[in-house]
Parts: sequence; structure tokens; C-alpha cells
Amino acid sequence: MSKNIILIFISIFLIQCTKDENPIFPNTNDDFAIFLLQNSNLRINDILTQELTRQDSQELASIDIQSSPWLTDKDIQFYDFSSHILYLKEDRSLFFPDLENDLFPKSWWDKPFIVVADGEKRYVGTFKGSLSSMDWPVPYISDFYNSNYPEDIICISWVWFYSDLVDTRHDSLVKQALIEANIYHAGINIEIDDILIKENSDTSTIEYKFTITNNDKDNIYTIDPDKMDIDLFHYFHNGPVFMNLDDGNLYESKLKKVKIPEPHDYWDPNWFIKINSDDSIKRSVTLKGYPYFPEGSYYCEFSYMGPKKIQKNQRILSDGRYWIGSAKSNVVSVIIH
Repeated sequence: MSKNIILIFISIFLIQCTKDENPIFPNTNDDFAIFLLQNSNLRINDILTQELTRQDSQELASIDIQSSPWLTDKDIQFYDFSSHILYLKEDRSLFFPDLENDLFPKSWWDKPFIVVADGEKRYVGTFKGSLSSMDWPVPYISDFYNSNYPEDIICISWVWFYSDLVDTRHDSLVKQALIEANIYHAGINIEIDDILIKENSDTSTIEYKFTITNNDKDNIYTIDPDKMDIDLFHYFHNGPVFMNLDDGNLYESKLKKVKIPEPHDYWDPNWFIKINSDDSIKRSVTLKGYPYFPEGSYYCEFSYMGPKKIQKNQRILSDGRYWIGSAKSNVVSVIIH
């Protein structure tokens, strides 16, 4: 063997070793993957910095992750980018062998994970135990929240409304990696068109107008306030939430009437409307039960949700699929005189 060929083999070996040791080059050929940390004793508060909540690549690069991923695109049937739901090929219990009555053991509380796209670390998240009182300003996977879904689903959630924090789940490189892996689905978009204060009293009433757009390649079925009891519609979500910009107080429709399905996870196909791919519908809904709104400026948004317990064998139809999960609307400004 010539000296040049030997040098080439040595160079390739050294490059591979460097990649394995470099935390920005995880040992995976997957387009999309989720890694646990090399040090399993670290909690999210041990690594969280202001820069990490803003997706700083240098901060992410300094975090050592395990050599093999916890979950990859090979485990995912498809990923809905509007709800950030991972539709798995197998049961999610395969990834949580230590579940106790669907709850994480304490060893999983506040355990960090790193989302990797095309070999590059993109954002940090954490596992949230339902019995834990802590909230962290990063995406999270909750045992309680995921237990509300069928067994083939994992949902990556985000709780931080009205803040300057970046919702890192919407990372463009993650999106591209999902597209390359052929598991990307755009899902739906929720846009608040208008907010009207119809009555401002001890029990205030608003009217909110919104548009649901289907950005997905599939036709999508989603719940329709025009096809179901409005009190049932508001069982699934709370309607718009207002934040007063002067004092930071939140105003929600806590006194609203709701109609609870029986059993609570019951759902009816007659509640749903089909929205064709690249099409949209507009709806106007009146909601009572807010407190009195003081004069001032507000931000307003809402999370659009529907039934969650739609099983895998019921979810896909001949002309589309049922959309499940939660999608946040845009944020709008409201001035109350």
C-alpha cells in the first residue's frame, strides 16, 4: 500500500474521531433526532442560560450529548409542524420504559434533551413531570399532557405566551430536516382577524373572528364552531386570552359556560369540517364570561384545540385526516377605551 493511501486513511480516521468528540457533530445519519445528555444527572436548570432560551449555537455546542439518539426520524410516521406532534410508528412507551401509571419517574423530571437537525444542535428542551411545579422557558414533553393523546403520539409543547422568548420549536433548519426525511406536514394556521368587546361589565362578552388555513398537503378535518354546540366548542379551548400591557394581568373567560362530552374523551365526526389543502375558513364566535376590562392596551392570542383521543385507526380518512393537538394564533393588539 502506498504512503499516500495510508495518509488518506489516517486523515479519514482522525476526521471521524474529531466528529465523534465534537458536540456539534452527533453520531447519527438521521435528518432529525432527539438526544439525551451525556451526563444523565444534569437537570435543565444546570444548563439553562439566557442565551440558550434564544437558540445560541455556541451555548448549544458546549453541551455534551449521548453518542446515540433517543429518538430519530426513522421512528416517526410524520411530524405536524403546527401542533408539534410526532406521530410515531410504534407505541411511545418504547421511549419511556420507566413510566409509572403514565407518569414520569422523578429521574425524568426536568431532564434536558437536545433537538438535532442534519447533525447540528438546534434547541434544548426538557421533560416535564405532572407532579413537578416547575416551568422552564424552553419547549417540553409532558407526561400528563401526552397521556391525553393516543399511545402513538408524543407532543412537544410550549407554554410561554406574550414574552420576548423565541418559540424554538419553529426552527427553520428543523423544518428543513423534517422535509428531507419526508415526514414533514405543515398542519394548520390560526389567525385572529378581529376582537370586539361587545359588553364590558362584571361579566364581559367578546366577539372574536378568526381564520383557519390548511397549509398541509393533506385535506384536514378540524372542529367547527358552526357545526357544534358553542359551549362544547369552548370545552376544548378557552378562547382568546388578554394581557394588560400596563400591569401584566391576564384576562380569560373563566366564567364561560362549557358543555362536557360524556365520556370526556368522546368525539363526533359531525363536529368537524373538511378544509381542503391550501384552503381556509373564517368564523365568528361570541364568548361570555370575562371579567371587567380596565381601559388600556392589551395583547391577545388564543390556542386552538380539538379532541385529542382520536385513535390511529380512526385518524386517516379516504379524503384527508383529522387534525388534533394545539396551535397558537397570532398575537394582536387591542385598545379598550
